Amino acid sequence: MITLGSLAFNGPFLAPLWSPPKSAGLYAVLVPGWRLLTFRALHFGQAELFDAELLKAHPRHPEWLTIAGTDWNLYIATHEMSFSTPAQRESAARELARTYKPEFRPVDGKPLASLRTLLIAQALRNSQDK
Repeated sequence: MITLGSLAFNGPFLAPLWSPPKSAGLYAVLVPGWRLLTFRALHFGQAELFDAELLKAHPRHPEWLTIAGTDWNLYIATHEMSFSTPAQRESAARELARTYKPEFRPVDGKPLASLRTLLIAQALRNSQDK
């Protein structure tokens, strides 16, 4: 269980091993944070019915892979909203996005480095500081 905003989400679950619930609701795409057991939100969305291919079918999936490096670094968390309307789910997803600002776009046209590349660079900097 993870709390995002004021909502309790089930998960996070590794994306390749995730079993989607049989209901409508919100979802959050996450990657591991810099500290143990922390996560960084990449995207908030809503679905009428969750599907195992939800993430891979999303148009931003290549961007998430650039950040995560692999599907095995992508996590998904869900908040079920069984009897909600699409407008209610969309409003809740927009509110979460406004709170967390999960936008990761290339700066000055340069592609984003993968999480693996960033971690290697940080380790190299730390070893040079010693």
